[in-house]
Amino acid sequence: MRGYHRYSWFLILLVVATALVGAVLADDPPATEAQRAYEIKETMLCPVCDGQNVLESNAPVAAAIRSQIDDLVDQGHTNDEIRAWMARQYGSDINANPPRSGLGALVWILPVLAGVVGSGLLVLTFRKWRSGRRIEPSAEDIEVVRALREKK
Repeated sequence: MRGYHRYSWFLILLVVATALVGAVLADDPPATEAQRAYEIKETMLCPVCDGQNVLESNAPVAAAIRSQIDDLVDQGHTNDEIRAWMARQYGSDINANPPRSGLGALVWILPVLAGVVGSGLLVLTFRKWRSGRRIEPSAEDIEVVRALREKK
């Protein structure tokens, strides 16, 4: 029965990890085209600003990129097509989010994996601590406690 209990914890951790990875990699579509354009602008970095996205930047190039994104969304291009087009025009550093496939997927998966492994280690550590409490006191321990109680 004890071995089964260990496997159940592993199964729970595996299900949680799978759900977290699925949630990270899932791409919920926005409700409107304006929201989709907003989300794209939010994750595009201004090529002349230091770490600022094109949505917040006041630079002329950021205004041009915002306009281009609006035009591409209106033309029916997908988010991936728009991001690829922007990367060709302004360089791959324009995309604030790392890619969700290939080597870039590690940026999304490693934190989840570290959380699952950390949770598993915590469970194992707490079990070890708890199992240490089941040690039976020796006759000498019982005698010491009895002597201390009688002093009161």
